[in-house]
Amino acid sequence: MTRRYLLIFTILILNTSLLAKVYKRSAEAQRIDENKPTIDGQLDEDFWQSIAPITNFMQHSPDFEAQPSFRTEVRIAYSDHAVYVSALMHDPNPDSILTQLGNRDDWLNADYFGIRFDTYNKMQDAYIFEVTASGVQRDRRIQDHTYDAVWKSAVQITSKGWVAEMKIPYSALRFPKKDIQEWRLQLTRSIRRYREYDQWALEEKGSSNKLIYWGTLNGIKNIEAPLRLSITPYLSLYGEHYDDGNHETGNISRGFSGGMDLKYGINESFTLDMTLLPDFSQVKSDKEVKNLSAFETVHSENREFFKEAVDLFHKGGLFYSRRIGQTPIDYGAVDDSLNQGEEIIENPSKAKLINATKVSGRTKKGLGMGMLNAVTGKSHAVIKDSLGNKRKIMTDPTTNYNIMVFDQALENNSSVYLINTSVLRGNHYKNANVTGSGISLINNSNTFRLNGSGVLSQIYNAEKIENIEAKPGKPSLGYRYNLSLAKIKGNFHFNVYRRVKNDTYDINDLGLNHRNNEVRNGVWMSYRIYEPFWELRNLYNSLSLRQVKDYTTHENINLVLDYDGRGTFRNYLSVWYGINHSLKERYDYYEPREEGRYYLRPQYTSGNIGLSSDYRKPVAVDLRVRMSQAKDGYKSQSYTLRPVFRVSDKFSFNHRVRFTEQENDKGYVSSSDTTSKIIFGNRDLTTFENTFTSKYIFKNNLSLSLWMRHYWYQGDYDEYYRLTEEGRLEDEGYYNKDNDFNFNSFNIDLVFGWEFAPGSNLSLVWKNAIVDEDDQLIDDFYRNIENTFSAPQKNSLSLKVLYYLDYQKLEKEKLRDIFST
Repeated sequence: MTRRYLLIFTILILNTSLLAKVYKRSAEAQRIDENKPTIDGQLDEDFWQSIAPITNFMQHSPDFEAQPSFRTEVRIAYSDHAVYVSALMHDPNPDSILTQLGNRDDWLNADYFGIRFDTYNKMQDAYIFEVTASGVQRDRRIQDHTYDAVWKSAVQITSKGWVAEMKIPYSALRFPKKDIQEWRLQLTRSIRRYREYDQWALEEKGSSNKLIYWGTLNGIKNIEAPLRLSITPYLSLYGEHYDDGNHETGNISRGFSGGMDLKYGINESFTLDMTLLPDFSQVKSDKEVKNLSAFETVHSENREFFKEAVDLFHKGGLFYSRRIGQTPIDYGAVDDSLNQGEEIIENPSKAKLINATKVSGRTKKGLGMGMLNAVTGKSHAVIKDSLGNKRKIMTDPTTNYNIMVFDQALENNSSVYLINTSVLRGNHYKNANVTGSGISLINNSNTFRLNGSGVLSQIYNAEKIENIEAKPGKPSLGYRYNLSLAKIKGNFHFNVYRRVKNDTYDINDLGLNHRNNEVRNGVWMSYRIYEPFWELRNLYNSLSLRQVKDYTTHENINLVLDYDGRGTFRNYLSVWYGINHSLKERYDYYEPREEGRYYLRPQYTSGNIGLSSDYRKPVAVDLRVRMSQAKDGYKSQSYTLRPVFRVSDKFSFNHRVRFTEQENDKGYVSSSDTTSKIIFGNRDLTTFENTFTSKYIFKNNLSLSLWMRHYWYQGDYDEYYRLTEEGRLEDEGYYNKDNDFNFNSFNIDLVFGWEFAPGSNLSLVWKNAIVDEDDQLIDDFYRNIENTFSAPQKNSLSLKVLYYLDYQKLEKEKLRDIFST
């Protein structure tokens, strides 16, 4: 009987056919003479009128399947070198078209038109090109939102509405090498003042794979992929002043550097990206915080090379790019190496990246392959004694980072992948090798998905690492596996999962994993209403139950029930809300900071509510409130307010304020190696964070932006405890050290940017950074600001010029010179 039910269930999973109404669309592209198009938004060339327009758009939102408010006409042409697109967006009120200016890839309060190509017709990935009514370009891939290409566009607002014209060179695309191309196609339009989104091939709401609803683009024949080769050399001037207390001179450094980025299309499917002697002086400043937890602080990636075309390398969740160029391994151990009378005069906080290379792409049969290699050089601290003699201490060896990945696309958007990462270090430092594999199976109707994955981690020279037991010369092995079954289409979704990590699982040499030695089981379900009803435009609600147990002891780490929801009213006021409650006492094996010890945390309840007003208006507001409490007296409340002001199409700014107050928070303070005593403290924590962002757009290729952030974090300790072997806290009357802290971080990033040619940029960046901490609590905000500004601070000014050189453009200019001669 059990087997019969299992068979019926399997057949249901694999053959469910809950297909929505599909509108079969097809369009034709017409070949034209390369010399005809001029991208100016005028559409005055005769050939445009000879091409039959693509129309029949439908509303996707707010009223699914309704007729659009205004007609849209699109024409597609192609030549030996590019695809050309013209779009006429009819609008009887051209003066009402929203036209906010912005930088490339900004999401703006503006109408836009978009075209999407699935060039391999695999329903796995696609190229997206969009242009706003104000002329701002956006591009991305479905699998990689950091994708950037060099292409041309122009817009014009006319008496009929507005016009967009595009030239997308084949160097911006990858497509199969065959005589007749078979591309899937989607066309989109946004009428921002109505919050209306129109599509040519209507996509079902609630479907995980939108590409199955797209139409086809016919007529493109006998085209060849060009030699995709571009070089972007750069020159950079940099000056830095660090005020270390000597206000007359401080510490001044300056420098000049150069390098380049290279992109080379190995064939129609694969691209090589390389950066040589990269300069990251102008990347956005990190949001510095004081971290009281047992886990490392995680920062987002702001370096362009490690943000672009890296979708394949994130398979299995084994790649955290900030590992490359991170803080040297022995950076914090230099103090222990000092002899009497010595001082540290130099200790780099970041390993220097020498070069990085990546190759990635996907064959016409759906096999994606990627290789990434990066090398960082040795880091040394410089020590000086009382006689002026200097010596060096190595804090990080030369390190080689590698990733290899294979990802095979299967039918119905299913896939299987294999990935390996390795970190190789010299000088007897530890090495790491991690291998992962996974499979995702989706049924014919794209309704159900079955996932399975596994990872094996190997750490070499592990016998030299604290808290790891391993025999000399043999690796420390760890593993992880995941299983899940989910419904991914329709109004009702669910996911049932199991995730296991053993106690020696470690991917942190090139990946990021905070917790191992645990077993997670859970079920999640949601119900979504996509169409308007009552006073709402849509509604989403979800309920989940998850349990986390220790892999070794089987004790409860957490058992929590979650409810979340969100919805949008007819006036476009969006609200969200949630509540979660832990059902059992929790074993925390990390807060004691000692292997085998744990702290018993009580049950807790927390909730949140938030709202966001209509962003079409000149002033919009985001608001969020969070509150929680636990049975040991812990209470917290957090308030976040973010008003957004759009003064004009050129100037906008927003100010985010967050205030968090935590009472009776209990956490680790110190420990003793000799007595095994672990001290916890009872503390009141207060966080006040201000972030101000503004932007002035002179025109689409010329802008000035400002980012300012002040982070103020205080801790006031009033009681201390001793952690018992049973995980309880007992009063510790003999501990009298003052652990109060007053931490401040302040940053300014002022950026002037000018794209003086397609893909070429000049940027001037001024940065100011202050990080200050002492044990004197300050209750007055303005006195704290004054104290922060009197602390040592770093100011830097950098000028960087990048010039984009494309082989196809240089070749055309060479031919033009020959013919003119």
